[in-house]
This record gives sequence, structure tokens and C-alpha cells, in this order.
Amino acid sequence: MAKKKKQHKTKNQKKRFPVRRVVIGAAAAVLLVAAVVFLVLMTRAEQAKYALNGTDWVAQSAKNASGDEVDVREVYQVRYAQYRGTLSFDDAHHFSLWLQPGDASDGTHTGTYEIAGDKAVATFDSGDVAAFPLVVRDGQVMQIEVAYDDYVVTFVQAQA
Repeated sequence: MAKKKKQHKTKNQKKRFPVRRVVIGAAAAVLLVAAVVFLVLMTRAEQAKYALNGTDWVAQSAKNASGDEVDVREVYQVRYAQYRGTLSFDDAHHFSLWLQPGDASDGTHTGTYEIAGDKAVATFDSGDVAAFPLVVRDGQVMQIEVAYDDYVVTFVQAQA
């Protein structure tokens, strides 16, 4: 039998282009970009799930520091039988919170808000920041809880 001669690479022989490495690298890059886009879209969808834009809310109930249910009128120290505080959110991520008796222009707090998980994080015009927990059922915000002095006031969506 004849022996095969070993061929030695010479400087004149061309290297083959690493097609496999390029394809694998490109596929990995595409998968990475797709994963990032997916995460960004899911985060925005989660935040949009609890959109409060263009909604109005009224105070329905309250609890004191001990967790006991109290009449909303006690919170605001008023005698009006129909008194209810209001909380409104506009389409530009601004809110308006009215908690005191009298005219709405007297005692209204305003600022901006954003949704962070299951809370509406409110930044008041004064610079104070508060988190309003959202009570969610079946993907819908049913109640918003607002801390006020030693009370937690529960707001429900106003009927149109």
C-alpha cells in the first residue's frame, strides 16, 4: 500500500472564512436583542395594565391607626353627611387630591404620578413623595389607598 503524503500548510494557502462562528455569533446577538425587546414590552404592558389616566375616585371608607373602620367624615372632621374626598388622574400623568372640607380649590394637592408595580407613586408639587397602594381584582384597579394623617382612606372609582 502506498502511504499518503502529509500535506503541510504553506503560506500561500488561504484560510477558510469561519462561517460557522459568524452565524452562531449573529444568532446569539439576535436572541439577545429579542430578549431585551421582550422584557421592555412586558414591563410597559405590566405598567399599562393599571393605567389610571382619565379616572376620578371618591373616598369610600377609612381606617384609623388601629385598623378600625371609621366614618370618612371623622377623618376630615366634618359633619356633612355626603362629604367625600376626591382623587383624579388626567391623561398627562398628573393627579389632584382633595381631602379637606370646603371648596375643592381650598385644600387640593396636585402633582405627578407613575405606576410602579401595584402602587401609584405620587410626587406632590411640594416635592413630597407618597405611594398609593392599588387594590386590584381580575386585572382591574378596584380601590386606591391613601394615607392621611393617622388614617388610611380608601378611594373607589366615581360612577359616571
